[in-house]
Amino acid sequence: MCQRDSYRFILAGVAVSLITACGSKAPEPDATSIIETGPPQSEIGLQDVVSRTRVNHDLIALGAVVASKDGVVDLAVDGLRAKGASNPVRVEDKWHIGSNTKALTALLYARLVEEGLTDWGATMPDLFPELSDEMDPAWRTTTIEDLFAHRSGFKQMGGFWLNARRNDERPVSAQRAEAARNVLTQPPSKTQGAFDYNNLNYIVAGAAIGSILSSQDGLPNTWEAAMQVLIFDRLEDESARTGFGYGPPPEGLEGHRNTFGVFVSSAGRGATADNPEVLGPAGTLHASLEAHANLALEFLKDDSALVPVSVREKLFQPYPEETSGYAMGWGVYDDPKYGRLYLHSGSNTLWLSRITIAPALDRVVIVNANQFSDAAQTAIESVSAQLLDEALLESSPQ
Repeated sequence: MCQRDSYRFILAGVAVSLITACGSKAPEPDATSIIETGPPQSEIGLQDVVSRTRVNHDLIALGAVVASKDGVVDLAVDGLRAKGASNPVRVEDKWHIGSNTKALTALLYARLVEEGLTDWGATMPDLFPELSDEMDPAWRTTTIEDLFAHRSGFKQMGGFWLNARRNDERPVSAQRAEAARNVLTQPPSKTQGAFDYNNLNYIVAGAAIGSILSSQDGLPNTWEAAMQVLIFDRLEDESARTGFGYGPPPEGLEGHRNTFGVFVSSAGRGATADNPEVLGPAGTLHASLEAHANLALEFLKDDSALVPVSVREKLFQPYPEETSGYAMGWGVYDDPKYGRLYLHSGSNTLWLSRITIAPALDRVVIVNANQFSDAAQTAIESVSAQLLDEALLESSPQ
C-alpha cells in the first residue's frame, strides 16, 4: 500500500469488532482533510477552539491536549459525559483510545527486547515453539514486525468469533493463545507481505508477549499486567501512571452508539460498551488526555528511559521499506507543512481518538470524542490541524 493510501486509512478511525459485528464502515477522508484550518489557536485559546468546534459539529463531548518535550502545553474539554446527562466532562475524565493501543503494544514488545527477553526479527516458530510441529510452513518466516505492520497475511476476524468471546469464560490469555493456534496452523488466506489492516495481528502479538512473560520469574504474566508494570508505572508523572485502564472507562465519560446514523444513545458500562477483552492488545485501552500525552511525549525525548532513541527509531521506521506508510503501530506521513508525522486513529464505533506526533514541531496532539461519526471525525481533524498550525507558527522565525 502506498504511503498516501496508508495515511488515508489511519485517519479513518480504524474501528474494531463492533464495526465487524454491526456491518458498518468507517469513512475514509482524503489525506488532505487534516488541513481544515480555523483561526490560529493563540488568537482564541484552546478552550475556545474545543468549545466552538464541539458546538459547530453538534458533538456530545470533545477533548484535546497538546504537549511538547517539556510536558503538557494546554488541555481543554467541553460537553457532557453522556447524552442527556447534566454533568459536564472534566479534564481528568478518561477516553477510550481504541486502536491507538496498538502503538503501545509494540512499545511493550520493544521493552521486552530491551530486557533481553526476545528479539526483533523473531519468527512465528521463535515466538510459538509449542506450535512448531503443527504450524503451517507458510508462517515460518513471518516475523513480529510483519504482525505490527499488518503484513502477515492473517485472515480477518469474523463477527461470529468476536461475539462468541463475550461469553468465553476462559482466561483471556488462553483465548489469545487459541487465536494464535487457530491462525498459525492453517495456510494464509491473504497475501503475505501486503498491507492489510487486521486486529488479529495484535491479538497474536499479545499472545506472543504473554508466552514470553509466562516463562520469566518476577515479571507479570499477562499483556494487561505487563502494560501497567513495564510501561505505565515507568512514567514520571503519578497521574499518568494511574491514568490508563482497560475497556470502557468505569466512571465519567460514556461512549455512544449511532443507530442508522440518526439516533445517538449512551452505551453505558456493561460488556457491550466495548470489544471483548481478547482484543486488548489491538485496542481496548482508555486513558485521560494528560496521561496519554505524557506517555506519547516520551517518543519526542532524546533522553527518555522508556523510549530510548534506538527504540523510537525502530518503532517509527516504516516497514518493510521507507515508502510503506505504516510502522510499528504508527501511520507515517510526510506532510508538506508539518514535516514527518506519526499518527493513528482508534475507534470501537462508540468513541473516536486521534493522536499525532510531529517531531519537527516538538508536538504531541491528541483529540478525542465520545462518539463515532463523520461529524466527530471532521471536528477532530479541524482541532488537530489548528494545534499543528499554532505549533508551526511558534517554530517559524519571527
